Amino acid sequence: MASKLSLQPSPVAAAFRSLQWDPLSSLRLTPQETALLRMAESNPIEYTLGDARDATMYVRVLLKLLAEASVNVSGHVARITEECSENRALDALDADPLGVVTHYAIAKLSTIIATLSSPWAAENGVSIGNVFYAGSEGILIEQWKALLRVISKGKGDAYAQRSAALCLAQILVAACPSQRGASDTNAKDGAGRAPSYSSAIEPLEAL
Repeated sequence: MASKLSLQPSPVAAAFRSLQWDPLSSLRLTPQETALLRMAESNPIEYTLGDARDATMYVRVLLKLLAEASVNVSGHVARITEECSENRALDALDADPLGVVTHYAIAKLSTIIATLSSPWAAENGVSIGNVFYAGSEGILIEQWKALLRVISKGKGDAYAQRSAALCLAQILVAACPSQRGASDTNAKDGAGRAPSYSSAIEPLEAL
């Protein structure tokens, strides 16, 4: 199901390309995760999402970024409500790198979900259902809780809260039987399974 909802971009989007992962040790990224982030940045999003299993690995890393970055933020980025020039965005990166990482992770997840809701995804056998729901049973990946944490404890960050809520809603809707598409049951990886609605009940109740 293609999303008809959209949000304004992050006010600090101009700083995303200046993010450096190695100095941000508090994110606890492994070398493999750092390499995956860099590879995704250097290729079209369709390349990264072309295989459902690779795409699931990527979204897990983005959700890990979100979980680690949103624990302790200074709040500087959260208070920015208007789009920044590149210089101001870089100042925000210096003042609050984890705030920028939080926006980066959510922005990437939003792009992924939009791409997985597009005709391209249907043609290539990938979907929200076979990327965010893993394994033979199609269980919702447990890292979804990072989105809920931002929604409930976003410290007044309007962009992060709205975007995280929209991402989580679209992920959960994909498990509803009435919304399942052909790409959920004809995945490239041969899984041949639909997302488990029962695994989405807990987050639905949490919302």
